Amino acid sequence: MRGLIVFLGLLLMLGGGAVAGVQYAPVDLSSFPQLDQLPGSREFLKSQMALYAGGGAAGFGFLLIIIALATGGKKKREKAVVKSPSLARETIRPQPAPAPKPAAPPAPPVAPVPPQPVMAAPKPPPPIAPPPAPPPAPQPTVAAAPTPQAAPAPQPVTAPPPPKPAAPMPPLQPVAAAPVAAPAAPPPVATPPAAPPPVAAPPPAAPTAKPQASAHPPASAQPASPPPATGAPPPDPRVVNRKRIQDLVTLNDALKAFHARNGAFPKAEGLAGANERGAGWIPGLSPDFLPELPRDPLQGAGTQYVYVSDGANYKLLAQGVSLVGGINVEVLGIKIDPTRNPTPQNAAFGFWTPGFAGA
Repeated sequence: MRGLIVFLGLLLMLGGGAVAGVQYAPVDLSSFPQLDQLPGSREFLKSQMALYAGGGAAGFGFLLIIIALATGGKKKREKAVVKSPSLARETIRPQPAPAPKPAAPPAPPVAPVPPQPVMAAPKPPPPIAPPPAPPPAPQPTVAAAPTPQAAPAPQPVTAPPPPKPAAPMPPLQPVAAAPVAAPAAPPPVATPPAAPPPVAAPPPAAPTAKPQASAHPPASAQPASPPPATGAPPPDPRVVNRKRIQDLVTLNDALKAFHARNGAFPKAEGLAGANERGAGWIPGLSPDFLPELPRDPLQGAGTQYVYVSDGANYKLLAQGVSLVGGINVEVLGIKIDPTRNPTPQNAAFGFWTPGFAGA
């Protein structure tokens, strides 16, 4: 069975390899007239399908050969293990019986002991009476500490003597009633002293001025002539440009809402801002779409928000701004205007439609 699988794998490898090799080598089908007569045989052998089919057949044949060789070796090893004489036959050897232990030798006989004659014990001499002892001398009584070993002997309980009869009480004598004393007169009430004359109240003090919760000191604390101003520190360029980006995004959203409602952008001639047009520098946008049009944080002669539109296209910029030390302003669709020769100290950025890119 294993040989048949190996043979079939070789056929698949050779046939698949030949079909796949047609893609890279010319093939003469004249030696195979039957195959040459089939319609479309040449086109099939030159197609990618033939390459995939031949490669797959060759790979499958190679896999069959590997499986056959692997399973055959395993069976051979199993047969070798079964035919091993050390495992096929197991001999059980009988265990030898234990040898009997030798019996202990018999004990020698014990000779009987002859009886010994019993001798009578001698009689003791008669006791001698001791002489009478002299009477003991009186010893002073010493209170000995009680010992916990021996308990004192119980003493007989004597009955208490009978009580003597009480003496008779004398007869009661009548007591004379004491005279009732008249109630004492109440002491005279002291007249309260006259009230002192009223003290005149001091005049009310002038109210103390409370500290004002304001950044400016009260007028009394301000000097008559303020010192000359030394100049406020310059604003942070990062904060300023971040505010400009927020304002431009808000204005651009309002312009889109205006276009969605009216079909066109607010018209304004010339690229100008609040310095030229005032508070409504984008006509028609406030107050319907924005409560108030924002202005540049550093509004000045050359720094401001500007706008221009013909209705179909528009351009919205923050011009005259500085990019030194700021943030990246090209976010959320905002672009730096290349038509005004931008520099880090003087640039313009904002939104515009393609038609007004060069406005």
